[in-house]
Amino acid sequence: MEQSSDLLSMALPFADIFDELAAVLFVTTIVAVAAVRLRQPLIVAFIAVGILAGPSGLGWIRSVTHIHTLAEMGLALLLFIVGLKLDVSMLRSMGSVALATGAGQVLATAILGIPVALAVGMPLQTAIYVAVSLTFSSTIIVVKMLSDKGEANSLHGRLSLGILIVQDVVVILAMILISAFSGKDVNPATQTALVLVKGFGLLAGVWLLTSLALPRLMPTLAKTPELLVLSSIMWAFSLSTASGLLGFSREIGAFLAGVSLASTPYREAIGARLSSLRDFLLVFFFLELGSRLDIGLLRTQIVPAIPLSLFVLIGNPLIVMAITGALGYRKRTSLLTGITVGQVSEFSLILIALCAKLGLVGKDAEGVVTMSLLVTITISTYMISNAHCIYEKLSGYLNVFERRVPSREDAGSDATRLLDSVDTVIFGIGRYGSGIAAELEARGKRVLGVDFDPQAVVAWRQRGGDAVYGDATDQEFARALHLDHVRWVVSSLRDADQNANLLKGIRSTGFTGLAAVATPDLNGEEAVVNEDTDLLLDPYADAAVQAADLIMDKEEAIARRTMDRQIEALRDHYVICGYGRMGQQIVKDLTANGVECVVVEDNPEQLPKLRDGNVLRIEGPATDDETLRRAGIERAKGLIAVAASDEENVFIVLTARGLNRNLFIEARSILKENEDKLRHAGADMVTSPYILGGRRLAAAVIRPEVMDFLDLVVHSDGLETEMAKITVAGPSTCAGKTLRDLNLWEACEVTLLAVKRPGEDLHANPSPSMELREGDELIVMGTPAQIESARKMLSAPGEC
Repeated sequence: MEQSSDLLSMALPFADIFDELAAVLFVTTIVAVAAVRLRQPLIVAFIAVGILAGPSGLGWIRSVTHIHTLAEMGLALLLFIVGLKLDVSMLRSMGSVALATGAGQVLATAILGIPVALAVGMPLQTAIYVAVSLTFSSTIIVVKMLSDKGEANSLHGRLSLGILIVQDVVVILAMILISAFSGKDVNPATQTALVLVKGFGLLAGVWLLTSLALPRLMPTLAKTPELLVLSSIMWAFSLSTASGLLGFSREIGAFLAGVSLASTPYREAIGARLSSLRDFLLVFFFLELGSRLDIGLLRTQIVPAIPLSLFVLIGNPLIVMAITGALGYRKRTSLLTGITVGQVSEFSLILIALCAKLGLVGKDAEGVVTMSLLVTITISTYMISNAHCIYEKLSGYLNVFERRVPSREDAGSDATRLLDSVDTVIFGIGRYGSGIAAELEARGKRVLGVDFDPQAVVAWRQRGGDAVYGDATDQEFARALHLDHVRWVVSSLRDADQNANLLKGIRSTGFTGLAAVATPDLNGEEAVVNEDTDLLLDPYADAAVQAADLIMDKEEAIARRTMDRQIEALRDHYVICGYGRMGQQIVKDLTANGVECVVVEDNPEQLPKLRDGNVLRIEGPATDDETLRRAGIERAKGLIAVAASDEENVFIVLTARGLNRNLFIEARSILKENEDKLRHAGADMVTSPYILGGRRLAAAVIRPEVMDFLDLVVHSDGLETEMAKITVAGPSTCAGKTLRDLNLWEACEVTLLAVKRPGEDLHANPSPSMELREGDELIVMGTPAQIESARKMLSAPGEC
């Protein structure tokens, strides 16, 4: 092995560290591209390159100190950016849960890990120290995987981060205690008190700088983007160094640096600019991790490492699930949190190395922990990547880890209560989703926001909106929602798999409303979600305003198709051309009397009234043949033309008469001289509102009692009595009989007011001896049922 490595080193001589890093990065890029094509996690690819280029492989990695420094810088930036995304109030609310879960997990893993270590042949003392070292999870793996999946701000992501912080504190205390009890002249109580003093001093210093100095400095630094980035990196590394000098981990200092800037308006800009640098530096951490593997010791280390690795991969999640379930979290949150922390930490190596240095364990124990770290990190990476799939397969067996009422996470009942008053549900209320929600609410929509980030839920509620915690990828949560009356479900998520799971979940509940999902690649992801979605949104091209426009336009288009189908089903209806004041009153009266009608209008001022009233309508000029055909003019019983001008009414009448010769047409004439033109155009009846209004005013003076009576009968909403005209049909046997013989009052309970006979004047209050003729029109008064009975009697053969 050594000879082959020497040969490769001679074949590829590196003049300096620059050449060395260039070669390593070249290989890393090639392997990473292959991993992406094979859909494998990049972390595994980076570790594999570390093994390949490390001392056990090609031997290219020689500048171990430099690579270690780059790795530590990447880890510090990672924790700094995580801290940027956290709110102090959120940390305060999660603190008790994180403390209980983290401390319980460390204690349970240490106790249960001892018999596992004994089972693989370790002495008792070695087994104790190895079990303690296995209790800590890898901060860098957890945070990197959660960030890549976009779940760092989810509930289980915050729980995991809280557990990691507790573990970091415990590992520091453990190293202090081990050093204290291993020395001869060190008092453990003094050492512990010193740690507490240093810790409070660090927190107090950060708080003072955050309260006094940063608010004054940040506005000045933010004026220059380069200076903002430089000062942020300086702040992160300075606190990392201070934390290390005080005996804590550098990562804790970097995390505190991020938290101190989390409440400033510059955190998004800082995080965005540092993300690429963070990802680049983290590559060296994984390369260094892989390079530590000594293949020569693989045979002796792999056998004891397998049981210990299985214990961490399976035991840690079970322990965390038991604790979080007992605290009131749902089984899904418990499983995702447990899977996240199921690996050995880089701090485990530091702890076991300290024990080996003090002579508490042998070198073989250090090698076993190193091997367990590599095995668990590799497998855990796949488990975290597929955590949601694992939950779907195991959810039926996890009820034991959930309370009957998960008190801390009872979002389903909250959503059910709020859904009664909303018509739109938006999953994901971050910057893009909350923008869409605000726009839709401004346009009259009632919106409920759903997000797996508790902080986003709190922020939306503070703005006055309704929001609940929930995960779009949790199909059980989607099934628990009652979306029967919800019109829209909108997903602002940008992941095709998450959107597919969401759509599958809501469609499985019988949801028949409209669904819109965000996708940055319309061509690439359209096939994935198009079967269940009605609208695709591009979060980069469609700002929140445009997205709301698309949603409203889509809803209008679907409503238009539904209305067109309703109009196509109409028969013997009336077409109302114009929706001004007269048109609105006509529609109101016809609708009140059960007469079906369709409005044709193209005035932009009147269209909103039609939409708000949900009136059957066709938007377009009533003088156009196609517009009237869409309104069903060929199947209609009549048309009423009340357009804005007489000229327009003339054209409407001409067009309608040409499309339906049997149509009854009534038209309004503003000017008296246009009445004959409307009749010549084809109108059966022409009405002048000014002449009618004048007669009505005069009659109110001359015959006020009569007009009051007619108003009461014709226009009263509460009175059922009405007036109607009944024609004596040809086949009826009533023709030739007198009114006395018919006795309409006793037969049908209607009151006869007048008889109109063709060619004669109106016979008001006709004599009982008047003999009816075929074609006579009887004007009667009564209820709709009474009038219908009289109509059947006078029209049908054999009734008299």
